[in-house]
Amino acid sequence: MKPHSDRAAKSGEPSGSQLLAPCQIKCPIHEEIQRTNILISLLPRDPQAAASIIIEIGDDLFRKNPFFTVCGYVCGICELECRYAETGGAIRRRLLKRFIADRYRDRLHNLEPLPRGDRDMVAVIGGGPAGLMAGYELSRRGFRPVIFEAGASLGGALRLIPHYRLPMDLLDDTIDAIVRVAGIEIRFDARLGMYGFDLDRLQEQGFRAVFIAVGSPAPRILTFGGKELPGQKSPGVIYGHSFLYELAHGAIPAGYLDNRRVIVIGGGNVALDSARSARRLGADVTIVCLESGVGESPLPADPLEVKAAVEEGVAIIYSRGVCAIHHDTGRLTGITAPRCTRVVDDHGFNPQFDLADSMEIAADLLIISVGQGPERRFLHHEGLLDETGRVAFDPLTLESPNRRSLFVGGDMLKLGFMVDAMRDGVEAAESIDRYCRGGDLRAGREIAYSTPPPPSRHDYRPEPDVQWLPPEHRLDFNLFESGFTLEDAIAEARRCLTCGPCSSCEACIEAGIRLDIPTCEVIEERCSGCGVCASACPFGAASVVMREERLSSVTDRQLCRGCGLCIAACPAAARRLVPAKAPEEKPAGDGRTNVSPPL
Repeated sequence: MKPHSDRAAKSGEPSGSQLLAPCQIKCPIHEEIQRTNILISLLPRDPQAAASIIIEIGDDLFRKNPFFTVCGYVCGICELECRYAETGGAIRRRLLKRFIADRYRDRLHNLEPLPRGDRDMVAVIGGGPAGLMAGYELSRRGFRPVIFEAGASLGGALRLIPHYRLPMDLLDDTIDAIVRVAGIEIRFDARLGMYGFDLDRLQEQGFRAVFIAVGSPAPRILTFGGKELPGQKSPGVIYGHSFLYELAHGAIPAGYLDNRRVIVIGGGNVALDSARSARRLGADVTIVCLESGVGESPLPADPLEVKAAVEEGVAIIYSRGVCAIHHDTGRLTGITAPRCTRVVDDHGFNPQFDLADSMEIAADLLIISVGQGPERRFLHHEGLLDETGRVAFDPLTLESPNRRSLFVGGDMLKLGFMVDAMRDGVEAAESIDRYCRGGDLRAGREIAYSTPPPPSRHDYRPEPDVQWLPPEHRLDFNLFESGFTLEDAIAEARRCLTCGPCSSCEACIEAGIRLDIPTCEVIEERCSGCGVCASACPFGAASVVMREERLSSVTDRQLCRGCGLCIAACPAAARRLVPAKAPEEKPAGDGRTNVSPPL
């Protein structure tokens, strides 16, 4: 399968807008979702015949997103903007990627390495998703990236995802493939700010640029009334990040929490991972969160994660905070939880509480999961913080304003999804490439994305049921969700509404259905401006405008799919298909046919 032109990413134009499907805009790396969906929908139903094509689709995915195998298990952010969500249920894009990923495992070991580059050395500090993605993209551009990792393994926060959601052997295979294909040099046990390892030393060693993506391993403390809540350093209290770290490294044995009462503070994905993991360790688990869980105050966590947790017996107490942590003779006994009357105001996060409406909740273990932040000591030492104590950076280029040739990204800037960190790795590589070439770091990168009108469809089909083990059979750390079969994947991919323009997809060309994507030409002397074509077009590409005191139809070339429905509907035979090409300037009313300019 030949590489797609990737016109949906960065066109290199000075500025402007790009038309993409809503799901592709939602994806931080603008993965070509519609293209993959269509290619899967066209798979033959014979598994043997489909096998080689599935590998080609995987190759296509890997080129832009070498983490797609992991995304197939843990990332469904694009589904939040699927237009099908309100009519039949969002396309299960994550499971479609998992379908490819599960059949691509062996291929990961046999991918051809990228050509070895001879451009400058670039230091990447941190071996998580942002750092690995930066290393991969820098290698594609001919640089020689070196990743400095503080620990003994790569993956960063991905290592903390519980095994019932993500198989660790798949993560290992994916990371190994990225490092091998990109030819990335790895140096472990290298913590910035320790043992003489600093930015000046990197420059002395010949690194032309540095990308820092060290994540956010430092837990955010629990506060109340603007002050640190006492009792967080006492026995029986642990932070969510630390709990998941100990679990991932085998420090918490099975059954460790049997019949113990566990309270998890927070409503994000780390809180849900902590709660569901504690439940699997035998605990009676309760989540306490500020959000109401309805309307404009939903939990930040993935709704499916919340649904799964409730099914597994995790209780959720909404609209409550913590104003006191109680201990008796050195043992945790519980918390006081006042009602939260407001989470945010016009200035942002500013929870308000009604202390007269408080409840006491007993607990044997308290897991605090209200966010994390970066380790600030070395950031302060290197002068990378602004006057407010935050990491200083240009949000477009990720360049540090305090030090040339230095770029920052990933969770150390803002906690987000895995793919948010991956995007930062891609953007940092682009900036470093421009910096080393002496180019403008900002030119052409401020792109306004817009969506086409929804296709006119009436045959909506419901989303498939999630294939989860029954709750009583999934309280262990084995995978609890089944993937798609070939038949399942084809059926689900065929639900895709193909909302995006042809230029962002080109799957029909790849599949051999078309040699090119044509557009509709209007023969103006035949057109009466009746508007039948506009009624027939399901994509909003045909419309009628007033030209020199007469109505005439026009075609928006970005929206036109070249399907020919308008041609079949036109009573005057005033439309025909022609190869897509740039519109030519013609004198108005010269009687010649021309392709109408985009609206």
